[in-house]
Amino acid sequence: MSVEPGQSRALTYRYAFLIGLLELAIAVPMPVLVLHMTGRGLDLAVIGLAFTIRAVLVVLLELPTGGLADAVGRRPIALASQLFTAVSFLALLFVTGPFLALVYALLQGVGAALHSGALDAWYVDELKRIEPTVDLQPHLAAVNVFQAVGMLLGTALGGFLPRLTAGLELSFPLSDFGVALFAGLALRLVVWLMTFSLMREPIKPQGSDPVGVSAVPGILKDSFALSRSIPQVRWLLVAAFASGLAMVSIETFWQPIAAFTFGSDASDSVPFGVLGTLSGVALLGGSLAVMKWGKRFPGGPAALAGVSTLLRGAAILLFAMMTGSFGLGLTFALVYFALATSNVPHDTILHESIPSARRSSMMSVHSLVFFCGIALASGPLGWLATVQGPRLALGIAGAITVASALAYVMVARHFTPSTGATSQVATTEREGGGFTTSPAEEAN
Repeated sequence: MSVEPGQSRALTYRYAFLIGLLELAIAVPMPVLVLHMTGRGLDLAVIGLAFTIRAVLVVLLELPTGGLADAVGRRPIALASQLFTAVSFLALLFVTGPFLALVYALLQGVGAALHSGALDAWYVDELKRIEPTVDLQPHLAAVNVFQAVGMLLGTALGGFLPRLTAGLELSFPLSDFGVALFAGLALRLVVWLMTFSLMREPIKPQGSDPVGVSAVPGILKDSFALSRSIPQVRWLLVAAFASGLAMVSIETFWQPIAAFTFGSDASDSVPFGVLGTLSGVALLGGSLAVMKWGKRFPGGPAALAGVSTLLRGAAILLFAMMTGSFGLGLTFALVYFALATSNVPHDTILHESIPSARRSSMMSVHSLVFFCGIALASGPLGWLATVQGPRLALGIAGAITVASALAYVMVARHFTPSTGATSQVATTEREGGGFTTSPAEEAN
């Protein structure tokens, strides 16, 4: 098949625009999300419980929804996910106690389970269909840049919005930090419309026809077999677990830790806006660095991901100890810079190691493990933060993140840039992996 000049690049920028807009909607409430919940009467233990319920629900639904995306198509699953997530933030906008926090957690869990893999799998498969020999890392890095820009703009808007609207004396539920959640909710509805418009009907997963719900059990069986049989995927899952733990820890505990220094008055949300904006700038900087220099990093993508994870864990540990504004800002920026420089090589290795026909379900396995890390951090660490303070809880998360960098040493032993899903699937079958692939899937 001939590839039209710029065709794959056009797809990447169309997809990147959509992902950037989605990240903008996600990021707007983030700088004040925990402050909004504590301001409505919830303590860190209840907040941790809500995040735990969300994570457990994702774990229960992750694999069936990933298999469903591979079976019936990615577009309807992506649209349904965004609706569930939008309604969850509507519940959080009106939260005044544990009940609506529980409703938020349940709806978030369903939305997150549906989301994982649908959009990404559609994009990677479409890109590989247009250009079968495409080098994924530069394209994924470009998407990451748009995502970082969305986060930068979103965190800046969300952090400063409560301060800018403080003089308007907005009534409930927009009062205090609620205005940032309302802005995020409105943007999520825009994202749903843009997804409906920009995401064309999904192509058939390469090597497999979407045949409906009856195909889900076989797809899930294949996914478990692939997770066991491809060595680098096993170690990527270890890294994903630690990454989930680190992510929810920094997102849950950075605001209470920063409040020790800056206070928690909604009328003076500027420091949180500055830190939120700084995280977006750092994420953008990391994404641009990977796009420009990532391919030249000594040791390849596994080495880049490992070094970045080590830096991220060290920065989390240092942030937990900081009391001054400069130290908080510097270490917070390093956390998000390292997040960007680890995500792209990690995702590149994952996509190159799995077959197209099982991409959504394999990404759901990956997301399941990621949310197991979130569940561990949200529950026990949330309780520990309530009893002993957020600094100790975040410090533990940082130490686990540092240790998880060793997983990429094992990934590097099994993966080279030329190692992709085709060779891995063939090797697994020869060694008796036993998953149910068709001849067309083997050829993929």
